[in-house]
Amino acid sequence: MAGHTEPVSPSAQPDDRMERFAQLLATCQRKVFLYIMALVHNPTDAEEILQETNLVLWRKFDQYRPGTDFIQWACRVAYYEVLKYREKKAHQEHLLSSDFLERFADEVEQFLQEADSRREALSGCMEKLRPQDRQLLWQRYQPQASTRSVAEALGRSVQGTRKSLHRIRMTLLECIRRTLAQQARSP
Repeated sequence: MAGHTEPVSPSAQPDDRMERFAQLLATCQRKVFLYIMALVHNPTDAEEILQETNLVLWRKFDQYRPGTDFIQWACRVAYYEVLKYREKKAHQEHLLSSDFLERFADEVEQFLQEADSRREALSGCMEKLRPQDRQLLWQRYQPQASTRSVAEALGRSVQGTRKSLHRIRMTLLECIRRTLAQQARSP
């Protein structure tokens, strides 16, 4: 999973070590939470598991290998915390098999990695759009905006605005596909 890596010296001063840990942890909290959520499907339980994961990450921070993907390491720790959680819950409810959970966890991890790549590709593709197309998309995706409200604000027909948005979305989709394909081909 593409994530944040940073050198962390095991001999760093306690304050430096704590600061580095806090920085790395801050970069991955949302992704680790989403990873856990995908495995347990309950926000309250996911929050509890995330807190346990954070504690384990801190306790085992000396085992983190500087220069490796911190998010991937955090997700692996979270996976084991999910397994512990499942053991505690097993007597309360019917849970999915551990084999299924492991395969699913791998899929979620892959999905998060691909989501990062897609988001980066989208950002690059947005930059390639004509300014008026970017502006149209920006207006359409404002809170409470609709195709109708954007068309009215621009003095355009709803159908014409809808067609323009569709064309822009298809352009972005094709650009994203090309970008991801190029990334897959390059080492």
